[in-house]
Amino acid sequence: MRAIGTWFKGYLLQFIVLVIVLASMYAFYPRFHVESSIERIMPLGVVAAGLAVTMIAGEFDLSIASMAAFSGALTIVLSPIGLVPALIISIIVGTALGALQGWAIAKLGINSLVFTIGTLILFRGLTWVVTNGVSVRVSDVTATDVFRDKIGFLTPLSLTGILIFIALGIFLAYTRWGREIYALGGARNEAIAAGVRYKRGMIVAFAISGGLGAVAGGMTSALGGSASPTAFGSLLLGALAVVLVGGISLAGGRGTMVNVFLGFAIIAILSAGLSAMGAKAFVAELFTGVLLLVVLVFDYLIGAIAENDRKKKLRKIATSEA
Repeated sequence: MRAIGTWFKGYLLQFIVLVIVLASMYAFYPRFHVESSIERIMPLGVVAAGLAVTMIAGEFDLSIASMAAFSGALTIVLSPIGLVPALIISIIVGTALGALQGWAIAKLGINSLVFTIGTLILFRGLTWVVTNGVSVRVSDVTATDVFRDKIGFLTPLSLTGILIFIALGIFLAYTRWGREIYALGGARNEAIAAGVRYKRGMIVAFAISGGLGAVAGGMTSALGGSASPTAFGSLLLGALAVVLVGGISLAGGRGTMVNVFLGFAIIAILSAGLSAMGAKAFVAELFTGVLLLVVLVFDYLIGAIAENDRKKKLRKIATSEA
């Protein structure tokens, strides 16, 4: 029962916000459809999941949106061999580049923010090189049909996103590598002293981030049948909003894929609902910013209250022992 209570408390704030946002959308726009809102920006959820893994590890991958753009472009350029094989190759390349980033950050001791600013520019530059500076399209539009056909009531993109959330949740919670990522983010020096392999943790975290950036960019481009060197320009900020609204800590070591999914659902429903009501794009950004600040303030207050209660209990124990 205690474990269930702890689990519930970890997601209570985000669940309340989700209910409020969902109820508000239906109140102002009765024809609103939840499934269409989540489907429309599922790539944002996939990228947010990758970003969250590096944040849980106590790091930050600024290059993930540029990776999405590069992988999308690579998928379309390689499409003459078939869209599915091209997508697979792009995901493998993205994962390998992500792993290389993690290895370099660990080996060289460079701050991940500084390092990934460089790779953000590098991957965007590679995108311009791959596309030759222009938008590229598939030669056979019918090749995109495989990404449009529904599996039950889900499209391949939605199904992939859901499976990623589930698989990553299991990986982080129940595998040794996942627990190492939490340990490195929560108490790095102690974890390393206890035998946790820092380099391996960084490689795994950034490989996941790079791979998921490639999945999001590659599948989106394959679905649309085109790619642009300027694509996914705002994806990083959107993903950051998702993970912070969801409750992933910037300090590292805290948060799960449930948090990421709740944050994604909140942002997806808010954005899609406002868009359906005819609101301008900047209005959605404004509401997202306000919502983010509100969640962060409440999260801080809840943490401060919990810390204050903990200190009171410790003082009582100290007093009783004296």
